[in-house]
Amino acid sequence: MVVEGRDLPMYWMHLEVTASTTLTTLDRFLRATWLECCGHLSAFEIEDVRYSVDAGMDDDWDMGEKSMRVRLDKVLSPGQTCFYEYDFGTTTDLRLKVVSERQAATKGNAIQVLARNVPPVILCEECGKPATEVCSQCIFDDKGWLCDDCAMEHECGEEMLLPVVNSPRVGMCAYTG
Repeated sequence: MVVEGRDLPMYWMHLEVTASTTLTTLDRFLRATWLECCGHLSAFEIEDVRYSVDAGMDDDWDMGEKSMRVRLDKVLSPGQTCFYEYDFGTTTDLRLKVVSERQAATKGNAIQVLARNVPPVILCEECGKPATEVCSQCIFDDKGWLCDDCAMEHECGEEMLLPVVNSPRVGMCAYTG
C-alpha cells in the first residue's frame, strides 16, 4: 500500500499490510506514525462510503457512515485508491492506494513500513537556510517557514511556531511529530 499526502505528495510511505487488518488498526497506525496531535476524529472514504470510529454509536447523529471495524480485504483490492481524513478542522488528507497483493506468512506486526520519503528540505523564507520552524498561522498563506535564528524575530510570536517534521501534518494544530 502506498500512502501519501493528498495535497503534499512529497510525504509518502510504502506499507505492507496484512489483509486481515482492520481500518481501525490502519487508522491507529497512521495516527501514531504521522498525524496524532489532539485526538481528533478521522474517517476513510472508500468507493463513496465513509468509515469512521464512531459510526453506529449514536442513532440520533447517524451520518450514514460505517464502522472502521472492517477488514481491509472486505473493502479494498489491488489497484484501488481510497482517501483518509484526520481532523475535520485543520484537516490532513491522505491518499492510499493498494498496489498489489501477495501471499506471505505473517510475522509480527500487521503493518510494516517498507519505505518512506526523505524529509524534504524547506528553506527559511527570510534567509534561505533550512527551515526548522513553521508558523501555524502563516502556513495557511503558504508561508511562515523559518530557521532558528529568523524564528526568534517572527511577528506572530514564538507560541505560534511548530517544528518542521517529516509528515503531511507539519504546521497543523499542535502536531510536533
